[in-house]
Amino acid sequence: MADPTVAILEILARRGPADRAWLAEATGFSPATVGRTVSRLRRDGILREWTGTPTGLGRPPRFVELNGRSAFVVGVDAGGHTLRAAVGDFHGTIHTRTARPIRDPRDRESLLADIVALVEEVAAGSERSALRAVVVGVSGIVDHAGDRVLLSPDLPGLDGGPLAGVLEERLGVVAAIDNDDLLAAIGEASVGAAIGCQDVVFLSLGYGLGAGLIIDGRPVRGASNAAGAIAYLAPGRLADRASGRAIPARYRAASIEDGGAQAHRATATVDDARVVFQLATAGDPIARQVVGDVIAEIGDLVIDVAALLNPEVIVVGGGLAHAGRALFGPLDQRLQVEIPYPPRLVPSALGDTAVLHGAISLALALARRGLAGSDLPRRIDVARPALALL
Repeated sequence: MADPTVAILEILARRGPADRAWLAEATGFSPATVGRTVSRLRRDGILREWTGTPTGLGRPPRFVELNGRSAFVVGVDAGGHTLRAAVGDFHGTIHTRTARPIRDPRDRESLLADIVALVEEVAAGSERSALRAVVVGVSGIVDHAGDRVLLSPDLPGLDGGPLAGVLEERLGVVAAIDNDDLLAAIGEASVGAAIGCQDVVFLSLGYGLGAGLIIDGRPVRGASNAAGAIAYLAPGRLADRASGRAIPARYRAASIEDGGAQAHRATATVDDARVVFQLATAGDPIARQVVGDVIAEIGDLVIDVAALLNPEVIVVGGGLAHAGRALFGPLDQRLQVEIPYPPRLVPSALGDTAVLHGAISLALALARRGLAGSDLPRRIDVARPALALL
């Protein structure tokens, strides 16, 4: 059975103000249990209560709601070349964001200091004692339960050692870590393009490739925490054929093979996948060939994911999603033709905040459990992705 504190806080975050009788009915707890829980949270400043307008005979109803200033959490997106952080309230609404460049991805102490400083910076505008939890999304293979970054090509300095435990010591607040693409999937299921869905795949198609998987409302991490590592898909490595890193390299190689002035232009200026897509739209024959081949590779990925997992929705994020119809048109057409029960294929609704929203969702789950006085295991599962339940 869920803890009454967790259940009440989660319902109030979703629904807004409610009276005690309605909370008892919605949670399944007795009116006495709900009354004790509400009274305790009100004394702690987490809830506010007021008397509503009389509707007839008897006592007027009393409503409770979350006190937006009583508690907050911080989500961190640690990936690529930038650290991003955001403050979320108990409704999951982001109020403040900040970012800073990564100084040295190979220096563990530098990375830890930067993450701590970023959290302190983004939390500076709020009452520090109200910070309840911090969750960090890291690019790579992450052991969420064991508090270890197992392999992060972007941030090798974090490999091997504990991360959440160190943050807890330095920040004085409960912390957890998880894979960034899995958090992006949770973010999209919570407040983005996959709200209400139980089976969700988030494909991060950018400079690197990754996937976040939610099946039957639960995050999928795999036996070695490597579920969703689509960069390694055969033949060879998909990241070497269809990532934002690979696309300009393929264009330059094809241009050099073709020779002439185009080869000089390619080696001198084409260093971004977006440029290759723009050249293809403008009619550049080599760019059109490269883009066609890449879309075919990504199409194979989408078909395989749809056939293997049968998700309700595949959400595509990352830089390649900005290609718009040039990417989504061919992919959706293949899904409709080749899969008997095709999922919806949609662009990310959250963009570069998807990881932050997912991190905040899990941080809220930690915070609610902490307010319930429960033990705080690092492993968190979201029973329904749209709700940050433990």
